[in-house]
Parts: sequence; structure tokens; C-alpha cells
Amino acid sequence: MSIAEPAPGRLRAAWAALGAPATGRRVPGTLIVAAIALIAGTIAAFWSIGTEMQFAYADAQSHLTIARRIFDSMAPGFTQLGTVWLPLPNLLLMPFVAVDWLWATGWAAALLGIVCLVATASASYRIAARIGLGRTARLVLVGLIVTNPSLLYVHTTALTEPVLIAFLTAAVAGLASWALSPRELSAGEMMVFSGAPAAGAVLSRYEGWALVASGTLFVIIVAWRRKRSLKHVVKLASAFALWPALGVLWWVSYNFAVYQNPLEFLNGPYSAAALQAPVSESGFLAYKGSVGLTLWAYHWAIIGTVGAVTLAVAALGLVALCARFRLETRALIVWLLATGWAFSLLSLYLGQTHMNNMHTMPTNWWNNRYALVSLTWLAMLCAVWIDTCLRSRRVRVLGITAAVATIVAFAGQLAWSFADLPGRSAVLAEGEGYLQIKRGNGTDAGARYLGDHYDGGGILMDESAAGNAVLPQIGVPLREYFNRSTGEFFDEALRDPAGHARWIFYTVADAPSLSSAAVADQVYATLLENPAVLAQYELVFSEGDIRILRRLDGS
Repeated sequence: MSIAEPAPGRLRAAWAALGAPATGRRVPGTLIVAAIALIAGTIAAFWSIGTEMQFAYADAQSHLTIARRIFDSMAPGFTQLGTVWLPLPNLLLMPFVAVDWLWATGWAAALLGIVCLVATASASYRIAARIGLGRTARLVLVGLIVTNPSLLYVHTTALTEPVLIAFLTAAVAGLASWALSPRELSAGEMMVFSGAPAAGAVLSRYEGWALVASGTLFVIIVAWRRKRSLKHVVKLASAFALWPALGVLWWVSYNFAVYQNPLEFLNGPYSAAALQAPVSESGFLAYKGSVGLTLWAYHWAIIGTVGAVTLAVAALGLVALCARFRLETRALIVWLLATGWAFSLLSLYLGQTHMNNMHTMPTNWWNNRYALVSLTWLAMLCAVWIDTCLRSRRVRVLGITAAVATIVAFAGQLAWSFADLPGRSAVLAEGEGYLQIKRGNGTDAGARYLGDHYDGGGILMDESAAGNAVLPQIGVPLREYFNRSTGEFFDEALRDPAGHARWIFYTVADAPSLSSAAVADQVYATLLENPAVLAQYELVFSEGDIRILRRLDGS
């Protein structure tokens, strides 16, 4: 397509590309889809940052902080990655958070999120093209991804879902290219185009570990179907799993080197099991051990994030997939996208994940964003349904009518969702709720006050305490803080606050569950134990639960 070609000609060529078959590694229309996702992601970023929603989730600010403190801290280094979250999302944020303005405004996360959205939409499109779906089905697939309010919002934050979904979808796209290529691809190509993105997923979230298991099984099945050779199967399965296995080995080794426990991420004080313990003991994991309640809670989360119409059409697409492709390789590729869905259900059932919505007990918003990992699979099933309807020969008019009706239903769902944001998105409603809490308990105002008035001298603050993850909002360089991540510096400052820090930021919120979950404010606990410290400071800010002290001597 020449640049000098008239606009109508370029549009016709672009339209033709979106329906053209994949040829080798080339999938026509990929750049068009990437451009669409780029525009959608950019618009979402401006909206999110303009409404201050980018900092609504405490975890989002924590990720920005972790990425920054690797090089900006009293105790810089890669040990700052910690073990609460897998490291890759924070490592990818590093070049963005190095720019003060990008870090303090949240644009660092939004830029990475835009890249991830482009990758997810493009990879999904390439999978659809490779399994033989037509233009309309591909466009519906892309539309469901780049117009989903919950997904767009999450991609404007530093939450880990965007990185996971991008790598997971890219890995499946690589496997689809290998499995459906008329040319036999080498083990090296498998490692680069499938194994490498799978390793990225492994180091992003634990859903990626499940993908390696399902992906390896997929490679074994397809390789055996092709050659019936055990040697061939072992070679290709090893090629796919090598980089992910090295990723797991690195993570276990890191945990052993830093914490002297290779399974610190699994059973340490900040592990999911430890953080879930107070919730479980309080009886709020009603779905733990219950298949019915697990399915109930998770699929209501899907309805709140992906949409009821999308879920219903995906169910039709699942029937169409089984009837049309049965157990062909193309069907197995679509099933691979269900890995995140299956892992999420298992995590809920085992009590490793905590998720609430308006249809669970208790009825509140909590972690519904975890359902977004199912979106690419559900959208692909919707695309399969559309394509099956349009390819129907016996009842062509009925098939076209069904496809048109489905697309109209999707448009109606989209209009309904955008008519009342954040109320009609579980992820946005949860974020809005957090914003209201932070504004009501003084956290936002306290962060602004400290950022505006800080004049050096150091800050004593337990940023790991519940509600205190606001360091990007404050905007002060992290090397000015005595906090948990600084280790011995923090311990010394707790023993002698006035001898170390001119400023103290803490929350007076107190609950037994905070202490048992290791998120109680240690600075506040120190002040309660040693109230004489207060005589050396002046209370300069008090609103809600937040207190800010400044040393009296001004030195």
C-alpha cells in the first residue's frame, strides 16, 4: 500500500487486509489493529489521569513505588523487588518511573499499559486470523477488547493484569503460529516466539505458571499428532518450557538468596496465604471449598467486568467451537486462552484469592479485576460465534440475522456501560470506592500536604501499612524516606525518630486484622509505645485517620 495512493484506495486496502489470511509469520491487518488499540489506550489514559483514577488502587501506587525504589531509596537494589508480587511488571516500569513527572502523575504506568493493550489486541487478532476467522469476527474480537471499560481502565494503572494478559496472549499467538504453520518451525523459533512470552507471563502473575502447564500439554499433543515421534515431542516441549522454567528457577533462587527461604513467596509473612489468613478466619471466604459458590462469585465478577451479553454470547461460541472444530488444533488454541479462567476458579476454590461483589457475602467490591484474565478467551469465543453464523450455508439468512443481532447487542451493552461509569463496571466501581475512602479518611489531603510542604530532613513513614501506599502522590524522592523497605534504616528511625526524621506521616486506623495481616502502621505503634516522642514534634496536619508531624527545632 503506497503512501501516495489516494485515501479511498488506502481504506480499501486496509479493509481487505483485515480479512486476509495469515501467510507465514505475516498477518495482514496487525498494524491497523495496533493503531486502534493505541488510540483507545491513549484516550483511556487521559480520562483516568484527568479524573485521578490512576491512583485509586493502593496496589497500583505500590508497584510504581517498588519500581522506583530499585534505584531511588536509602537502600537501593534489586532486593527492593520484594516477594509479594512477581518481578517483571515492576522491572518493566523502571525506565518510565525514572522520569519524576511520569512517576508522580501516573503516566509511567499508563504508557506501559498502552504498550500492553496494543500487544494484547494485536496478538488476539493474530490468533483469530490464524484459526481462520473472517474479517467481521476479527473486528468484533478487537472491539470487545479495546472498548471494554474495565480493561481500558486497568491499562491506565500500574496493576499487574495488563502485563500478564499481554504476555499470555502473545504466548498463545506464538503457539498458534507454530501449530498452524505449513512450514515446520524449529525449536529455536518455538523458544523465541512462544517460550519467551510465556516466560514473561510466568514472571508477571501466577496465572502464567498455569499457562506453561497447559501450553506444554498443547505442544505435546500437536507435536505427537504431527510426527508420532517421542524425540520430536520432547524436543519441542522442552523448547517451549525452557525459558519459563528458567524464570521459575530465578524466582525461587531470588527468594532463597534474599529471604533464605526458596518458597518465601508461597509461605512467607507477605505471601497470599498469610494475607488471606485473617479473611479466612473471619469467615469471609465462603466460596473456599465450594464449587457452586466459586462459580457463582467468579462469573458474577465476569458479568461486572466483561458484561452479561459477552458472557452469554461466549457460551454460544463455546457450543459453536465444539461443534465446528471439535478437538482440532484450532479448538485447542482457543482452549489455551481459557487457562487464566481455570486458574482463577481454582485459586478461589482453594482460598488463595479473595473476591467480593454485589452477589457474594459480604457484598462489596474486591478484586473483581482478576476476572479480566478471561476476557481474551470470552472475546475469542464471541468471535467464533459470529464467524460460525456468517459461514452458515443451510440457513444463511438466519445466520446473518443472528450475527447482526449479536453485534447490536454488543453495541447496546457498550452504550449501557458507558452511560453510567464507574457504576456499571465492577473494576471502576471498586476504584471509585477506594478514591472516596482516601478522600474521606484524609489520605489524599495528607499526601498533598506533605508533597507541598516537605522541606527536607527525612520522612518516617510505614508505607506498607494499610492505606499508606501514596508515595507517588506525595512526589518526594524515595531516598528521603525511612520505611519498611529500607530495613535497618527504618528500624533505627523507629528507635529514635527525632534523631533521624524531620517529618512523620502515619495513620491512626487500627484493627486486629491489620496486625494479623502485617499491614498495621508500625510508626503509629511506636508512638503509642513511646508517647514522649510526640513532645519533640508539632502536629501540622490532622484529617480523618492521617497525622503528619514536623520536628519542633526545624533542623
